[in-house]
Amino acid sequence: MNPLYLGSKQRRIFSIYDAAVGGGPPRAAVLCYPWGAEYVYAHRSLRQLAAKLAASGFHTLRFDFYGTGDSGGEFSQADLAGWQLDTEAAIAALSEMVGVQRVVLIGLRLGANIAAQVAVAHPARCEALVLWDPIASGGDYVRSLHTRSGARVDAQSGCVEVDGFELTPEMAAEISQIELKDTMASSSCRSLVLVTDTEAAAAAVPLPGTEAMPAPLPWLESVMITGEVPVKVIKRIIEWLN
Repeated sequence: MNPLYLGSKQRRIFSIYDAAVGGGPPRAAVLCYPWGAEYVYAHRSLRQLAAKLAASGFHTLRFDFYGTGDSGGEFSQADLAGWQLDTEAAIAALSEMVGVQRVVLIGLRLGANIAAQVAVAHPARCEALVLWDPIASGGDYVRSLHTRSGARVDAQSGCVEVDGFELTPEMAAEISQIELKDTMASSSCRSLVLVTDTEAAAAAVPLPGTEAMPAPLPWLESVMITGEVPVKVIKRIIEWLN
């Protein structure tokens, strides 16, 4: 693993690069994280996914969106358009490092929706797209955050605190506009949509390339406590890409 910063001094983006193992033509993958506590709980699983991708011949880059993790800025300064720019910067940096024109985009939860938007905006840069339990409806997702155990709304700012992370009204409004089926209707990239959350699967509109695969949900705290990684999901992603 090699940590490095992308972007400008005004927008520093922390990332980790895992070099591919073995020879053959270079292939590359960019991983997009989920938001908030989901990012924290899923970190181990995404680290394992990056390691498995590198072992199967993919140069892999995972990064923290601006205002999150070890990247610069505060979450109050973040927006979805900016996170798309962060993803584009990660694609450009990895492409230059390893000499490829196209990359695989892999996203989990909200990170999957960001990856999908970037794939639609830049189809020539997308070799394949993997969406792991993406947010089908942003409005439903925001409402679920409000009702999550321990969620607290600040009456003055309107921010919702969920598991120690604050969702601003501005970001909530942006996320509420997400409709995955509309985004994917414009996508020409080869895609795999993995739905492992059985409750979400019952309410989701099936998309081309969708596969239902009940598995542990790595973005929930209970999984973090047990240390369980959804191995079969990671194996399926690697298998599908190869």
